[in-house]
Amino acid sequence: MRKVLTTALLLSVSLALAISGEEVMQKVDAHPSPASMEGTMVMQLIGKQGKVLTREIRVWSKKSGDEEKMLIKFLAPADVKGTAFLTIKKGGKEEMKLYLPALKRVRRIAGSQKKGSFMGSDFSYDDISNLSGLDIADYTHELLRTENEGGVKVYVVESTPKPGVDSSYSKQIAWVPADTFVPRRIEFYKKGKLYKVLTNREVKPFADGKYLIPTLLEMENVTTGHKTVLEQKDLQIDVPIDDAVFTERFMKKR
Repeated sequence: MRKVLTTALLLSVSLALAISGEEVMQKVDAHPSPASMEGTMVMQLIGKQGKVLTREIRVWSKKSGDEEKMLIKFLAPADVKGTAFLTIKKGGKEEMKLYLPALKRVRRIAGSQKKGSFMGSDFSYDDISNLSGLDIADYTHELLRTENEGGVKVYVVESTPKPGVDSSYSKQIAWVPADTFVPRRIEFYKKGKLYKVLTNREVKPFADGKYLIPTLLEMENVTTGHKTVLEQKDLQIDVPIDDAVFTERFMKKR
């Protein structure tokens, strides 16, 4: 009887100490992030046969309270130079705009368009907008299991959109290391089938370790075998950025 009681006590203690999927994602979401960032990104589109197309991008982002803004401008090559993408999130609402210099006009990205390919890459417009992280309140999070990768405990968490939430994916599964709580890998599913895999290949500390920011990302479409790699360059943290940057006028500026 004593053994039974001891076993029950140990089990109850282990359960009490266990972390839930919700708690894991709260820790991911609780990571401090810069008030602003500016830098250059190199985008590589890699075909199944290995053909590579390279693009250079300038990125600005800024957040204040419940408002987040991001502007992406293509610098090269010539066929995409001047194209700009603006996203503004505030009060649970999001606005996306795309400027196409060939047409000399700004158009809104709305509805199902947000789920479409961003400039021929394996990222959708939604993916790009959510690089800073999910709105975890819109999802139900379940801890599937823990794994060990290189001596580090890794939580495997499944996130499913709550009823009424318009999501590009039926579910996401994230591999979250216990030492950083910055996801190493995220699998995206459509109608229950694996669709894409995002891998954070490099995460660097900034501001004396205050921030941990992925600087080398790879998104692979498992259906087509096509990949897109994004690499951050000369990233500047917590720098002054004028609000005028996040306007249609600046989008059109050459």
